[in-house]
Amino acid sequence: MDSFSKKVKTFDAFPKVDPQHQVRSQRGGYSTLLTYFFGLLILWIEVGGFIGGYVDRQFLVDNVIRSELTINVDMIVAMPCEFIHTNVEDITRDRFLAGETLNFEGLNFFIPQGFRMNNPNDFHETPELDAVMQDSLRAEFRSQGQRVNEDAPACHIFGSIPVNQVKGDFRITGKGFGYRDRSHVPIEALNFTHAIQEFSFGEFFPFLSNPLDATGKITPENLQAYVYHAQVVPTVYEKLGLQVDTNQYSLTENHYVIKIDEVSKRAQGVPGIYFRYEFEPIKLTITEKRIPFLQFIAKIGTIGGGILVAAGYLFKLYEKLLLLVFGKKYVNQGQEKKDGGLLDKKVPKMSE
Repeated sequence: MDSFSKKVKTFDAFPKVDPQHQVRSQRGGYSTLLTYFFGLLILWIEVGGFIGGYVDRQFLVDNVIRSELTINVDMIVAMPCEFIHTNVEDITRDRFLAGETLNFEGLNFFIPQGFRMNNPNDFHETPELDAVMQDSLRAEFRSQGQRVNEDAPACHIFGSIPVNQVKGDFRITGKGFGYRDRSHVPIEALNFTHAIQEFSFGEFFPFLSNPLDATGKITPENLQAYVYHAQVVPTVYEKLGLQVDTNQYSLTENHYVIKIDEVSKRAQGVPGIYFRYEFEPIKLTITEKRIPFLQFIAKIGTIGGGILVAAGYLFKLYEKLLLLVFGKKYVNQGQEKKDGGLLDKKVPKMSE
């Protein structure tokens, strides 16, 4: 029993070296400085990461039932406003006369600087949390249902359309095409060249980037049809107690030219610009978080211990490589052994 207790007392999971067996060298000093440098560098990185937090992204089932939301539109179509018909129809067959809420302002067609024309809109990055918080300025269009200078060569269409949060599409067509109307636009007068400044869902944040923002199409065809398919995902950004509830969407598109029946001389389809949308049953939450302080302290301790252990093994490996390559004489150069060992003590002579 006594021998067992002695073994327990002498047991040490982290064995140490007695001072008289320690050897100092120039290489050891450099390795110590290098270890301290990396330790301080990692400590600085971890402290900065703890203060700045981290961004957590999670997809959750959307358990919030929204009966309606708005579609925000700001675009220019190269056709007079008096020729244009706008309409929204969803899967429930409900129709919204978008022309009653949108504004139509006649002007000359132009392409704003920096617009991406005739490019495929199949790539979009999720905005960063900080960028969203900086640009999350709500706005509203200054008017509703206004019509100005409708006989101008082009039409500026802008405003918000209230719709049901179900699958549907927003259509821009010529009068007399697809719907009964008092007037019928001649085929040669159709021109669906367009430039989109804003197309978004939900609350209007004019500075947030969307896939269709600053894009457009140019076509010489009168019977051109453009179809944009949007998969909408409700997205919530949270930081420091602030919350921005918006909607992101991914986009695919196709376009084609309507043919004319040779017998009836009528178009075999409805040319126009179609925005088809569908809402996903999930919600993306992007939140800035910070790990608990005690967990941070434990993490720092673990990293520090790992650095010391790894540095010790690397130094031993380095010493063994030097020994194999250059020999023991080279390795022992510059070493300084501490006094106090058993072999360093002078043995007194026995008197005769």
